[in-house]
Amino acid sequence: MSVVGVFLVFLLLVGLFGLVNLWANRKREAAFQAWLKEHLPEGMELEDFLKAAPYGYRLLLDRRAYGIWDKRTGDDTPVNTTKTEEEAQAWIIAATLNEQRNPSTLSNRPFPAPNGAHHQGQ
Repeated sequence: MSVVGVFLVFLLLVGLFGLVNLWANRKREAAFQAWLKEHLPEGMELEDFLKAAPYGYRLLLDRRAYGIWDKRTGDDTPVNTTKTEEEAQAWIIAATLNEQRNPSTLSNRPFPAPNGAHHQGQ
């Protein structure tokens, strides 16, 4: 097999992996949009909900994760971390809706923080 043939096969494989990646990302985005439609209040846009939510998120300094902060405390210690922006948004939505439904709960997080981190409010 010539060098040109090997190069063309390599390009074909790269293109194929790119298409699979694109398909997977579109499928993930569609699933996230369906989750948002199911959980957000009727007529509420994601950006508006996140602005009004008691939590905010931002990329951490190491740029490997997103930190979620409680806006009400003003503390710089994250109450949770997530790997992706979508996970941070979903966490904020779930935690905010959980607080609205159960205002008397001690833990306002819908699921535990990774790595055994503890909530500051407990």
